[in-house]
Amino acid sequence: MGATTLGLGLSVAPASATGQDDAANAIEAIESVAPESLAAVATADGVVLSDPADAEVDEFGRSAAKAAMIDPTNPESPIRVEIPEDPADGILLEQAGFASINIGLPNSAQADDVEYGDLDIATYDNNDGSKTVPIVNPDGAVQITTVISGPEAPARYVYPITMPAGAELVDAGDGYFAVVQADSTPLAMIEPAWALDANGNDVATRYEVEGHSLVQVVEHGDGTAYPVVADPAVAGKYIKKFTITKKTNGFTFGIYPVNAWNVTVSASEYYAEYKLYVNSQYEGQKYYDQIRCHWDFAPFKTPWNIDSWRPNVGYAATVAALCNP
Repeated sequence: MGATTLGLGLSVAPASATGQDDAANAIEAIESVAPESLAAVATADGVVLSDPADAEVDEFGRSAAKAAMIDPTNPESPIRVEIPEDPADGILLEQAGFASINIGLPNSAQADDVEYGDLDIATYDNNDGSKTVPIVNPDGAVQITTVISGPEAPARYVYPITMPAGAELVDAGDGYFAVVQADSTPLAMIEPAWALDANGNDVATRYEVEGHSLVQVVEHGDGTAYPVVADPAVAGKYIKKFTITKKTNGFTFGIYPVNAWNVTVSASEYYAEYKLYVNSQYEGQKYYDQIRCHWDFAPFKTPWNIDSWRPNVGYAATVAALCNP
């Protein structure tokens, strides 16, 4: 069967009308329940924004579409993603200068091959009351969205991750998980679990770790309004280099962002990755405030210097002191 390879790593094969309808229905469910998941999508034709206002630049010239972490039209994009035709092949996440990982998809042994909906978004029917819909975001994350159609669908969704020798999957705190290398430095971040029902209400969900597999448990059933939309979002590194310098008063931690243009990444995501580099005594509000200040007001400064001896004075005072009060 012939296929055309797109810049995103997608192999597009002829689709059946039924398969296309199923893909469209799954994407419509996501648009209805969790429209923010489709706010910015990296496609073979570039970054597509659902709200044109997101293309507006901030005072530094940054926008949701500019210099994206994942942009299939840019050969220098820091991250490349391959979405498979056969779900058993998993999703390949490659980062320039770092080792790649492969994220297996839930129930892939019984799932159908890929079908495509709007924006060439891939959909896999798991034949168990659920569909897997990976959405590639320009901010460097792949939202591996699950659309749960009814109570017959599983509660557990297993994502086996193939990673370099010596690497492991760890709880990174505050709901985040991470793939860390043998030297304990992060290789990929996994954003906190979430699940919403058809009315937009939270559905209880959590992650569990089984060896190198991430498991999302979604507690749906009686009383749940379907469809339910849930996902783990797996992102590449946001910090390409991290330094620790001993000073008279303590330590200065140097953060070198992979891509300071990446306005859609939050300070919380940088902070979650930062914590994997330091001892717990160097965590807390004053460290977060220094990171947030650099992101908000000095994104292109290299590095972002985070000083251990600075007092905890609150965010406004941190900004007034040019990020290091």
